[in-house]
Amino acid sequence: MNAKKATEPLKTVISGSYRRYLRELYELKYQLEQIGIDVLSPVGLFALNPDEEFVFLDADPVHDKRLLQDSVFGKIRTSAFLVLANFDGYIGKASLMEVGYALSFGLQIFTVETVRDPNINLYTRVLYDVFPNLTSLQRN
Repeated sequence: MNAKKATEPLKTVISGSYRRYLRELYELKYQLEQIGIDVLSPVGLFALNPDEEFVFLDADPVHDKRLLQDSVFGKIRTSAFLVLANFDGYIGKASLMEVGYALSFGLQIFTVETVRDPNINLYTRVLYDVFPNLTSLQRN
């Protein structure tokens, strides 16, 4: 059984603003998948309601906000690390909640950009330092 686990791909969740940066999140997902990482979230191909505060994706199985957030927490629990897509330095409230949740399970947090907040920065590493073959999507 341990040999099987050793051949399974790494899993991750990308946490970030679907409303502001969904295109970039999907591009990052594609890049991670190209190097063999299984990205559990986001799902689908596009937003159903891109201008609303809570964005539903085309592949979301339900449109219940609590169930969807709980499913992201479940995906984080099975991940090897969390990717925080903090484009332009932006970290939304939901992403920050997901970071705290991931940290409570001992997961490493890899970020698109260096986190400016010194309290959060202590717990993060820049994604491109860990996976140098990825093409940087930094916007600054």
